[in-house]
Amino acid sequence: MEPVYDINEDVKREVLAATDLVDLIGAVTALKKVGASWKGLCPFHGEKTPSFYVHPEKGFYYCFGCGAKGDAITFVRETERLEFPEAVAYLARRAGISLPVRRAGTRSDRAKDNRPAEALAAAAAFFSSQLERHADVRALLSRRGVTAEEAKRCGFGAAPESWDALKEALSGRFPEEVLFEAGLLQRSEAGRVYDRFRNRLTIEIRDARGEVLGFGARALGDEPPKYLNSPESSRFTKGRLLYGLDRAREAIRKGDEAILVEGYFDRIAMERAGLPQAVASMGTALTPAQADLLARHAAGVVVAYDGDPPGQAASRKAFPLLLERGVKVRHLVLPGGHDPDSFLAANGAEALRALVEAAPGIVSALALMVPPPGSDPAERAERIQEAAGILRAAPDRVLRHELLSGLARASAVPLETLFDPSDRRAAIARKPAPEADRPIPLPEAEEVVLGYLLADWPARSELVPAIPAGSFSHPSARSIFGALQELARTPEPLDFLDLASHLEVAAGRTLHQIVLEPRRPGPAEREDERFEKALGFLGIRLIERESSALQPEIARAEASGDADRVRELLEEKQRQARNRQGLRRRITGPGGSSQGGKETK
Repeated sequence: MEPVYDINEDVKREVLAATDLVDLIGAVTALKKVGASWKGLCPFHGEKTPSFYVHPEKGFYYCFGCGAKGDAITFVRETERLEFPEAVAYLARRAGISLPVRRAGTRSDRAKDNRPAEALAAAAAFFSSQLERHADVRALLSRRGVTAEEAKRCGFGAAPESWDALKEALSGRFPEEVLFEAGLLQRSEAGRVYDRFRNRLTIEIRDARGEVLGFGARALGDEPPKYLNSPESSRFTKGRLLYGLDRAREAIRKGDEAILVEGYFDRIAMERAGLPQAVASMGTALTPAQADLLARHAAGVVVAYDGDPPGQAASRKAFPLLLERGVKVRHLVLPGGHDPDSFLAANGAEALRALVEAAPGIVSALALMVPPPGSDPAERAERIQEAAGILRAAPDRVLRHELLSGLARASAVPLETLFDPSDRRAAIARKPAPEADRPIPLPEAEEVVLGYLLADWPARSELVPAIPAGSFSHPSARSIFGALQELARTPEPLDFLDLASHLEVAAGRTLHQIVLEPRRPGPAEREDERFEKALGFLGIRLIERESSALQPEIARAEASGDADRVRELLEEKQRQARNRQGLRRRITGPGGSSQGGKETK
């Protein structure tokens, strides 16, 4: 029986506190710091303009585009397709936390456990330990110019020339069914169980966070297949991964550009040449899922597939996948049919870096593929049509026009000839939202007051009782402040996700906007002074509303001849005027004026 973890609220809080949310999410989509938050493209829906925010201090993420939200556990559940216990165990393993075990589990419990992930990590350690003992693998790496230190760093190892070396090494820690689920064992038609990887160079295939999801294994001679990968499973899907992203993502983040190559050794060659931003698609066909992953991490991609005809054909297929995701594409064509690995060996690191630096943009690259005027008309037309079809994948109308205009100039073909008459995207404009459907802007003063309270809760909960509920005019602001009034009765640290879940959708969105996109004080303005000023604006506005409401009452009292009521109401109006003047003096100083009554505040 396998263990079932005892995950209570204390364990959950410990795991969340130990998790670097920016590092976790940044492995899936590139994030850039914006104030106290981080911003990037949403990993849950396609978008060209970032609307996805991460607030590490408060421990949550939120997308203004699709509404995706949650904490680290939610993110892992959604991106890794894990159940709650598996997601907590995943994060605990990353943070080096040992989870308490409740009891032995059933078969259904085991299906929810993370034993296959642990088995893959153990297999990676085993293969790494065998590297020094396998002379043929070391000789292969030496021929490719990979040092022992580089091999360890890149996750290279050796599978022994044995049918059951790995099985025997791990059998004391993992049952066979777990090793099968991890893709480490297989069964013959006769029922014999044996190691999947034997007498091969092994290569760890990791996700962007560095967790081993499977292996690629290269034959040492001519025996087929040349490369044997882990079997496809819910955990390992080669077409959804980019080899080397765990090592490349920091360099990609800094330069906002990735280099796309075909194979493992190509990616390693780029890093050895001082180009660590390279990733490999592990084959000559970039998949839509891989293109999504690239687009989330980089604004630009240099496609550097092999220089032979299959590699160049694969490049042309990759171009539209990247363009339609808003990626700026450059194309590196290696001379003489080289791949990055062979080019590095023949010409050196400086030459490879120079070629990458000089790689032309997509229009120039496609124009180079078009035969010059006077060449075979059919071949020339085919190339031009192919190039135009690639460029038409750009979703932005203006960009599409500019790309095709560049191709028209380079190929000496009229621009109108390159537009596809059946492509109606240029003629379709998004209709503006009806006036009634547009969100009501949140008054600045209301946003400032709520933001100030939320920024240091529960310390600032003591300010809530002194703020009249009628100070807020915006429906979402009223809803949020009402919730804070309830929470202020028993002040505790604020769970923003829990608070948002108790609000209507519009108010929840406003709450995330206040926290993730706060208004910053001016250079000569302190946060507490800005709060006091905003509170004064709200007070003035409330007094003016109440004063306006007195006027009909005064008129009714005068019409009925009720002199006492008229005097009482006039005294109340004078009191309100004195309070309003006092608030204005507090905000602007003696003799100042205020615009605080305006709803735009």
